[in-house]
Amino acid sequence: MTPQDHWWTESDSYVADILSVFAAAPDRPAVHWRGEALSGGELIRSVTGTLRALRDSGVGPGDVVAVLVAPNSPEMLTARYAAHLLGGAVCYLRSTNPGTSSAILPPAHQIQILRDTAAVTVYADDESAQRALELAEGAGGLPVTRVRRAGAGAAGGTAEAGAPTAAPWDPQALSVISFTSGSTGRPKGIRLAGRVWNGSVRGMVAADRAAESVKLLVTTPLSHTVAAMADAALALGGEIHLHEAFDAGRFVAAVSEQEISWTFLATTQLFQLLDHLDERGALDLASGGLSSLKRLIYSGSPAAPARIAQAVRILGPVMVQAYGTGETGRITSLRREDHYDPWLSTTVGRPFPEVEVVVGDPNTGEPVATGEVGEVRVRSPHLMDGYTGDPERTAKVLRDGWYFTGDIGYSDERGYLHLLGRVADVVKVGGVKVHPTVVEREILSLPGVRHAAVYGVQDRDGAEHLHATLVCDPAAEVRTEAVRAHLAESLSVLHAPERISLVSALPLNDNGKPDKLRLRLLEA
Repeated sequence: MTPQDHWWTESDSYVADILSVFAAAPDRPAVHWRGEALSGGELIRSVTGTLRALRDSGVGPGDVVAVLVAPNSPEMLTARYAAHLLGGAVCYLRSTNPGTSSAILPPAHQIQILRDTAAVTVYADDESAQRALELAEGAGGLPVTRVRRAGAGAAGGTAEAGAPTAAPWDPQALSVISFTSGSTGRPKGIRLAGRVWNGSVRGMVAADRAAESVKLLVTTPLSHTVAAMADAALALGGEIHLHEAFDAGRFVAAVSEQEISWTFLATTQLFQLLDHLDERGALDLASGGLSSLKRLIYSGSPAAPARIAQAVRILGPVMVQAYGTGETGRITSLRREDHYDPWLSTTVGRPFPEVEVVVGDPNTGEPVATGEVGEVRVRSPHLMDGYTGDPERTAKVLRDGWYFTGDIGYSDERGYLHLLGRVADVVKVGGVKVHPTVVEREILSLPGVRHAAVYGVQDRDGAEHLHATLVCDPAAEVRTEAVRAHLAESLSVLHAPERISLVSALPLNDNGKPDKLRLRLLEA
């Protein structure tokens, strides 16, 4: 079968690219999950069967398919591929957390997602079937489409039954609604057009054409950032290994045994990996069992320079830091070589070529001079179209083609972006604005401190006070008085938290970041 004979090429999309790679080597393993290896041919049959099932459920161009399957199962991919070949879009119901999908959303939130997206069906596997039926009923009686797993037969498996038809790819049409946790607790749906997804995947493929034997380990949810990276790995003829959650020990074992070359971690997971390697006495990639690793991309929250220095010592030149949001896609990158410069390690890197970044005055909106602090705004081909069912929020953050991130920072004379935190997180202590991220980075430079969260707490009179919660190495003797003294000397007296608590672990929010709201409530 030649490329022009494939029924999916009518789509002219990243999905068509991936399926054509599968068809060229149908017996080659492509996806590994729960001890099972799925070949390219099996995945083509899975996509084909899923497409037919979704089409029979009434899915067509412009329709949304809600996906509820086991975390990081192959169906997270094949359902999206099938929906996109039909001209439809997907949303994922399991979790809004980009770092882990271990905690499933409550039913009320899942039903709200079904209503907000106007999904036409819930696509479910055996593990999720009962819950899917209950959610579908709660959302007004939606049909539930069951998973069609790969079967036997030739690659494609379509000629005997009559090949399905792929809809022409519309770059402006909705492709994914990605849900993240809103500040009110209600998930917010980020609407991404086909041009965004297509551009992200094909851009990565173009940049890595020379890559050999790509093996990607996925430990974060395929409903979020890592998904496009997984697509790119498959389009390059590589393999992906799917884990349902991150565990440092299992991560190291998988990299060693499967000769993993690429991976993506949330920043908090990178720290967990470093702690694990440190406890094992690992001094470098080889002694840590990670010698096959060529690229480790990390993102999600600002990384303290002290921790980056530790990572460079152990992991060497494999790390790439990415800064971006669900609304903007990728914004900046701190390259491998940048990690060796102590000054640059305090930054999130420089913008990607296709991305424009401006730092503006939060009050006037006017751009500020190089080195001056303001709100980061972004213009990019990867921008979302808006939030589902929330035009007011959309209008607030999308203005004149720019996305206002709510992040505070500044650009230096070399074009590197320095992040200081969120506009909403700034704490006014004694009339002075204190950026918690700056304090956290300084605390993390102290020996024995593993994790730090700094935040403001208001008293009865409305005055703000700086507090901190730390996780320290059990073998270290970290004295809170010494921490305060160090901050007073290195930053200022106002940067020294009035209260410092020591805990065994920081609570994390639905976005996988330290839950500062919960920490405030625990102190109330």
